[in-house]
Amino acid sequence: GFLLWSLIITGASILLNSVMEEKSNKILEVLLSSASATEILTGKVVGVALVTLTMLGGWGLIGALALANFAPTQAAMVGDILWGGGMLAWFAAFMIGGYMMYAVLFAAIGSFCETPRDAQTLMGPIMMILVVPMITMQMALQTPDAPVIKILSWIPLFTPFLMIARMPSDPPTIEVIGAMAGMFAFALFMVWIAGRAFRAGALSDVKLSWKSFGAAVKGGGR
Repeated sequence: GFLLWSLIITGASILLNSVMEEKSNKILEVLLSSASATEILTGKVVGVALVTLTMLGGWGLIGALALANFAPTQAAMVGDILWGGGMLAWFAAFMIGGYMMYAVLFAAIGSFCETPRDAQTLMGPIMMILVVPMITMQMALQTPDAPVIKILSWIPLFTPFLMIARMPSDPPTIEVIGAMAGMFAFALFMVWIAGRAFRAGALSDVKLSWKSFGAAVKGGGR
């Protein structure tokens, strides 16, 4: 769960900084003259995801080789955990859904900002939300069936972190699939919202606030 949190936030933060840089250099305006906001947003999300996965794959391979060489018994145990019960597949699915949710949101915020200081206006509440899974993941590992953990794991913004933390305890498959379906449905909703705000932010010089962000979503960038 902690690894997943780090990967998602790292990838989304890279995307945020990339969009802010292009916003400050007026590159986004040029891109929007030849492609739709959704196309640009999708391209950026996929591009950063591939870079993040490449980094993860490289470090994962190095770590696996080192572990197999110096601690073969522990390496076998880790392998059993990852491959047993499809843990690796669940991890990949939750990472994709979680990354999609946060990456498009971070990119939309970045389209309104030219400096990291500008982004703090909107990033503060989001980072407060992200603290919740960080606090509760330890509890999810120790008492995965606690009512509060079960409830929080159904909230899409928390689902990828808490559900993957609960997976070793083998929660009901219907519960895992249901939470995952809700996460992906919410992720698609976030893509729609972010696409509307992205174009408005890229073409606007309005003062950044949640009010202006909401107006951009409502107006669809018109």
